[in-house]
Amino acid sequence: MNTNTDGSTLIDSPRAWVAAVGVAAANGLGFGTVYTFGTFFDAMLDEFGSGSGPTALIFGVTLLFFFGSGLVSGPLYDRIGPRPILVIGGLMFVVGLVVTARADQLWLGVVAYGIGVGFGGGLYVVPLTALIGVIFNRYRAMALAVVAVGNGVGTLVLSPLAESIISGDGWRRAYDVIAIIGVVVIALALVAVVPAPVRPDPPRGFGAAIVSARRVARLGSFRSLFAASVLMSISLFIAFGFVVPFAIDAGVSRQSASALVGVIGFSSVFGRLGLMAVARHLGPVRLLQLTLILQPMAYLLWLVADGRYPILVAFALLLGVSYGGFVAVIPETVIRLVGLEGLGTTLGIGFLAFGLGGLIGPPAAGLVADAADSSTITILVVIGLVLAALVASIPMGRASTVDG
Repeated sequence: MNTNTDGSTLIDSPRAWVAAVGVAAANGLGFGTVYTFGTFFDAMLDEFGSGSGPTALIFGVTLLFFFGSGLVSGPLYDRIGPRPILVIGGLMFVVGLVVTARADQLWLGVVAYGIGVGFGGGLYVVPLTALIGVIFNRYRAMALAVVAVGNGVGTLVLSPLAESIISGDGWRRAYDVIAIIGVVVIALALVAVVPAPVRPDPPRGFGAAIVSARRVARLGSFRSLFAASVLMSISLFIAFGFVVPFAIDAGVSRQSASALVGVIGFSSVFGRLGLMAVARHLGPVRLLQLTLILQPMAYLLWLVADGRYPILVAFALLLGVSYGGFVAVIPETVIRLVGLEGLGTTLGIGFLAFGLGGLIGPPAAGLVADAADSSTITILVVIGLVLAALVASIPMGRASTVDG
């Protein structure tokens, strides 16, 4: 389809929906691979002979690069568009998986997985998400929800797949298979993705990105969103990293424990779609706060489960719905608070909050778990963090109401 330079004939078009599906697949590959690390945790811990804290460092570094890479990819998107970044990031992602599968020392796994999978996957996630934000207008919330659904589907598919391969052929073979899947998905996404519409006076270079970042940082509502996202993500990534090993320690079979990650991914799909429908009535900020009310309820179920699998499934379902809604509403919240100008840069800053939470949460929780030899203290910390995130979000709601 031919489009005007401003993308007017592309906005909300069938071709835009094709791009949304392609972005959902590519982002689902990235998020799904990163979030299934808990499935690999025990196998890697046993092989490398490291404690929970050092092994969790692989997850933490990966999350930092995955979400923190938006600081680079956001400005690049505003300047050159999404396709070149998808090529570079996709290549790094696949190579990172292949090298990780052959790592013979923990530090090499940290570097290969962190830089390859983390930075490579994160490099294209923000630009592709920003692209959907600008090629939709009337249906933007739904299109962004479709993209967010891809994240949940990626976790839903890759977690049980990885567990089945690990059980039969080991964790190294599992990463090789995911790398092959990655090649196919990235190639299809390149076909589906469209060039970004050319806007009048587009941002030029990282100087413009710095100016845009300073403008955003002055907004109290955005600072509140950033703080809430850091605190929420610390708790969330502790859960992703330790739900499987904690369940196994409580007597749950390895296969059933790994299935919990898939349940979280499955229910997050409903959270992303169902709660986004609620956003039309509540608004994105109020919906985000609602998800922060639901998450402590989920973690309380985790706390009292004590190996009882039905309660663990209920925890996974509620966590998936609530976190899925939080993630799905973030781009629409950023647009509501900040606007479309320099969206790639703004989303990159916002995603950094998740990277910081990922770097802090799993390694610290691993050290606590090793020292306490119990999951109780770790889960109590998780509950406290997400409650603090809810408190941090309150000024954001007030500011968004004032700002309109």
